[in-house]
Formats: sequence, C-alpha cells, structure tokens
Amino acid sequence: MSETGNVPQIIQIVTEGWGAFFCIIAAIVVGETAWHDRKKVIGLLRFIVADGLLLLADALATGVQGQGDEGAFYIVKISNLLAYLLGYLVIAFGVSYFGEMVEERVHVSIRNWKLIEYIVAGVGICLILINVFFPFLYDFDSSNQLRRLPWNSLISFSYMLGVILIMVLLLNFFKDLTGLERFAILSALVLPVAAFVLRYVGYDGSLIGPPGLAAVVFTSVSYMIDYTAVIANREREREKWIADEKIRLLYNQIKPHFIYNALTGVYYGMDEDLPRSKKALKDLSGYLRGSLDVLDERECVDFSKELGTVRCYLDVETFRFDDQIHVDIDAQDMDFQVPAFCIQTLVENAVRHGIRKKNPPEGCVSIHTCYEDGEHTVTIVDDGIGFDPEEMMAAEGVHIGLRNTKKRLALMCDGSMEIESKPGEGTKVTLRIPDVKEQ
Repeated sequence: MSETGNVPQIIQIVTEGWGAFFCIIAAIVVGETAWHDRKKVIGLLRFIVADGLLLLADALATGVQGQGDEGAFYIVKISNLLAYLLGYLVIAFGVSYFGEMVEERVHVSIRNWKLIEYIVAGVGICLILINVFFPFLYDFDSSNQLRRLPWNSLISFSYMLGVILIMVLLLNFFKDLTGLERFAILSALVLPVAAFVLRYVGYDGSLIGPPGLAAVVFTSVSYMIDYTAVIANREREREKWIADEKIRLLYNQIKPHFIYNALTGVYYGMDEDLPRSKKALKDLSGYLRGSLDVLDERECVDFSKELGTVRCYLDVETFRFDDQIHVDIDAQDMDFQVPAFCIQTLVENAVRHGIRKKNPPEGCVSIHTCYEDGEHTVTIVDDGIGFDPEEMMAAEGVHIGLRNTKKRLALMCDGSMEIESKPGEGTKVTLRIPDVKEQ
C-alpha cells in the first residue's frame, strides 16, 4: 500500500505510529467497559484493533521500503499484504458495529445488507491472497518499491462498492443517530475510500493514516459519550430508587408485628427454657441492630454483614415456631457485597410465603454461596408451597419484594436474579453478582 511520494515518509510514519498508539489506548479504555455491554464492546474492539494493526503495518512498510537487503524485501511484502487485508477487515468490522447500532436504535434488521458487505470484503481478501502467488494487482520492483499493476483498480473498486452499498442503507437512518455518530460513520466508511480514490487518480502519497485515525477517534469518542450517558442515567435512576425504597424497606424489615410476636414468644418461653429464651432475645437484638445499621447505606453492604442479620432472623423464627423451620447455611464465598436487605427479603419470603403456608407448616431453608467464572453466586432454596414465577411477575402487588429485589440487584451491583419454582415443590432463587475485581 505504501509508495514513495510527495509526503515525506517520516511524517507518514509518525502519523500512523501515533494512530496505532491511540488505537491501543482506545482499546484499553473501551475494554474496561465490557461489563456494560460485552457484545457491543467486542464489536468495537474488533474495529479498533484491526485499524491499529492496519496503521502499524502501513507505517512499517513505509519505513522499510526501498531498502535492498533480503530481510527488508520480506518485511515490505508482508506489511503491504497485511495492510491490504486489514483494510477490508476494518470496513467489514466497521459495518458490523454501526449496523448493530442502527438495528438497536430503529429495531430493523439489516442482516442481508451486512451479508452483502461481508461477501464484498471476502472477495477482496481472496483477490489479495491470489495476488501473492500470481501478481496482477500490485508487485515490487528491483528497488523494493511497491508498484501498481493494470488490475490494481479492482482494489479501489471493491472498497468503494462495499462502502456505497452500506452508505445507501445508513443514510436512511441518519436521523436516528447523534451528530457525533454520524461523523463516526462517515469517517469509518468514507475517509478510507477517499484516500484510495485520491491515490487512484494520481496522488502517490499514503493517505491511510489520517482517515484511519479519524475513524477510530470519532468512533471511540462516540461510544464513550454514549456509555457515559447510560451510566449517568442509570446512576440517577439508582439514586431515585434508593431514596424511594428507604421508607418501604424500614417498614417491611422492621415490622412491628414481627417484633411483638418475637417478644411474646420470648416472654412465654422464659418459663420453659430460660437459656434458649435469652438467646432468642439476643438474636432479636442482633436482627434489629443489623437492620437499623444499614438503613443509611446508599451503597451495597458486605455479604457477611447481611448474612449475620439473616442468621439472627432465622434463629428467631426457629425459636418462635418450635424448631419447625430448619436452616442450612453453606457460605463458601463471603468476599462480595449485596444491596441491603436483599438476602433478608428473599429468606423472609421463603419462610412466610413458602414454608409457613405448608400443611404441616414446617420445612427447610438453605443458603449456599460460591465463586465461579468471575461471579459470586448466592442460592436460596426452600421446600415450601412454591408458586408460578410467570404469574408472580405479572401480578400486581403479589411478591413485590421479589420484583423490587431483582431491580435493586441490577441497579446497585449489576447483579441478576433467577427464580425457579413449582407449586407444591418449593422455590429456588439464584443471585449472580459480577466480581468488581474482574471489571
């Protein structure tokens, strides 16, 4: 792709070198946001990395061309080959990324258009590979300089064909994109082609550096602005949700009738088993203290602290109902955080709406935690009456604690909640919380 021309080689090498360096920085910055939308980030990273390698290959070819030793000959040949191939990949990856952006915004499938683009890129790549063995697009003279052959125009034609096809489609959706996204699309698709057009009409200097750099800059900045807006909106929603939930959580977790019933059980139990009644009173105190301590927490709390409050609650319930409730806790993983009252709400739901509604009203609640594949997993299982999860999510006012807990998990720690339940068999709730150390 590189030839000796009017543009000083040192300027071209420096420009493309800095472009490749920027691609590395952009890839690192974008990669750090993979937790937000892994599929979108992977698509953008493919485009950035391919463009960075393209700039690096072209800079290397420019710096070594014209040198007569055998090593330089192979470096120039391989670098130019990679630059041509990566040129097609940059356009294909750019089309893929922006195509998915359009599909997300307007909810219209452009799969067939992307397929046509991939075919054009595939044909171009095949032509370049054939040229390696049977030169008809470009070759190298005795001084190790690239020279275009009569069929070289096929390269420019295939580049322009692919871009024109996708631009015809994207122009229909420009109104659905932001201004910076429009610049990103234009720079990613039009500027590289403009460089090839100028070269085709007679300008011999390499113009791949500035268009490639502009494409990455606009695309990366556009993505980061969009990412920042999403995070800001999410934080506002999270703050509003936390504020609205405080009073509800206080009422739901520090229930007057629960305290009254627990104290009544302790009062009458003192005549039968004083040591156990004193322990129950201590557990009730621990439950109240743990619940009140986290009411002012705006962030997540340590799981160990949450589990301590849950243990106290379960011990009080076990005392109240004469050991009809059995508890099995296997906490292999404790080094993570959860929204306050998150586990407590799920355990209380298992006791009140699951086990205590059985006939006879007895059963087991188990809590298991583990760490696997970058996620902290909490599993809460009961053998209560169970329910239909689909009906639960659709019904208003029923199991609202489960729905709110699911939303709090997503807003406060990017967690998820899965519910498996069958009437008459019990319920299993699984929480998955990404490890902040892996993000």
